[in-house]
Amino acid sequence: MDKNEAEGLLNKIKKEYQVYAPVQKSQGCFINRIEDALQVDYSGSIPLDSWKFLFFPPQEALFDENFKEPETSYPKICAWGMNVLDLKALGLFDLVFEGDPYYQKRRQNILTVGLSVGAPSQENFEDFQLFSLKLEEDVLEHVPFDIFLETMQDKKILVYSGSAKGRQVLEKNKISDYVNIQFAGLIAEEGQDQRMLELKEKMTKGYEHKVWDELDKICLACGKCSIVCPTCFCYNLEDEMADSDKSQRLKKWGNCFYPEFTEIAGGFDFTASVKRKILFWYEHKFVRIPEQYKVPGCVSCLRCFKVCPVAINIIKVLKNLDKKKNEKPLSPTGS
Repeated sequence: MDKNEAEGLLNKIKKEYQVYAPVQKSQGCFINRIEDALQVDYSGSIPLDSWKFLFFPPQEALFDENFKEPETSYPKICAWGMNVLDLKALGLFDLVFEGDPYYQKRRQNILTVGLSVGAPSQENFEDFQLFSLKLEEDVLEHVPFDIFLETMQDKKILVYSGSAKGRQVLEKNKISDYVNIQFAGLIAEEGQDQRMLELKEKMTKGYEHKVWDELDKICLACGKCSIVCPTCFCYNLEDEMADSDKSQRLKKWGNCFYPEFTEIAGGFDFTASVKRKILFWYEHKFVRIPEQYKVPGCVSCLRCFKVCPVAINIIKVLKNLDKKKNEKPLSPTGS
């Protein structure tokens, strides 16, 4: 397959699905609903926003005061151009919301089409080795997808199917030259990701490290990192009036940097300080998620760094945990 054939496939899919894809704008690359295949950005740039809003909307109604579910329409959506990092994040979501019927109904109607143009187009790719990314031949066996397009150096595109849904779409559109990949679970055959385990140990030994005091001085606790993070899945349940005489229960994105997130009865907040908030966030990514789900809680996309108003660099924060008390720490900001 070549790029023209890929665009032809996209235009055929668009007749049946709402299509969302990376689009270049003046402010950067973002995920947008598209009307024309020519709008898609194939540079490999990681969008500043994440795909999670398609699978886990910022707000949804669960039931009304009579415990009746709303009559929700789950449209057929195609997530076109998801990179491997975001597919890893989607795999985590599939674990977290495995028993959530609302998530499952929406998930069943979403066609995931992955895209690879080689290594992610980031400025300092060597830093990615700090995390769990490994560009290995068997990587597709351990991420969820329906169709995956791999762009080769000669611009030819290899096509893979990762599900029965993906095979149906390809065959319906008369594409037979593809390789079927059997999903083997998020954890590779050799066991849990070793870099994930190293970072988990580093975090558990570094709760008293002075880097958290430095971050306490500069972090604004704005929560932008959590909003764009593809693996942040916390939510709040809130009861609101739907109109003048009816109420409903809503599920809304939560944000551990917001004051109300950890506030309990009596007004006590156990993450009242900025230091506690940011430590809570890092602990969730690098300790609690690996403990509970056995997969990384960070996929190294660096969205958090790119949107941070004070340029906190998650890579430098974690590298500081390697430094001893008498060593000069790295600045936790900058590229």
